[in-house]
Amino acid sequence: MKQERKERMGTRRGASTSVATRERLILEAERLFGEHGIDGVTMRMVCDAADQKFAGSVQYHFGDLAGLLYALFEYREEQLQPQRKALLDEGDSQGLLSDVRYLLRILFEPNFRMYADHGIISYIRVHAAYLATHRPRGVPHPVDRGSPATAAMQKAMELLNVRLSALGPNLSALRLESIGGMFLHGITEYAVEPSRAALTPWEFYDDLLDMMAAAICVLPRGAARL
Repeated sequence: MKQERKERMGTRRGASTSVATRERLILEAERLFGEHGIDGVTMRMVCDAADQKFAGSVQYHFGDLAGLLYALFEYREEQLQPQRKALLDEGDSQGLLSDVRYLLRILFEPNFRMYADHGIISYIRVHAAYLATHRPRGVPHPVDRGSPATAAMQKAMELLNVRLSALGPNLSALRLESIGGMFLHGITEYAVEPSRAALTPWEFYDDLLDMMAAAICVLPRGAARL
């Protein structure tokens, strides 16, 4: 009996240590990806930054750097999902879920709050790098695989596709990625020198959101008004 309890306690401690190690690797990878670009980071760099004596820690926990990047997205999107769900519920109660600007708020405001409320810019930088280099290569985001961590994001994207149906699914998706880049690079540039814009973070975000909403709704020649 005592031996069984010891074994169970040891298993729990081991599991807890494994979770902590995994989280540390994710956060250090986020910082490094944001500073050096995704292609500029090696598994060894992540292990060293996370103080892992075992050089194969990334491979053990994630398989490879692509697996680590995917895990990073799931880690952050799971944190952001409650905010997206709250915005969805609020929009539903106020009849705003057909408004393009509001749907873009659902998709992007939780990311902005990471910076505005907590000073975290690294995830935004990683996401910008991903859109520029890895998404064009076909590297998936959790939303592409229907991850539960992105359920609220998927719902907002579905509603946006309905609103932009005049564009067709391919152009609508491409435009969403394009304005996503606008948002990510805009916040990244603002964070480097906030005084340059002469706006508070929230004022800059609102201005950026206005531009995004206008850009995604620009019609192809001859199309009916959205």
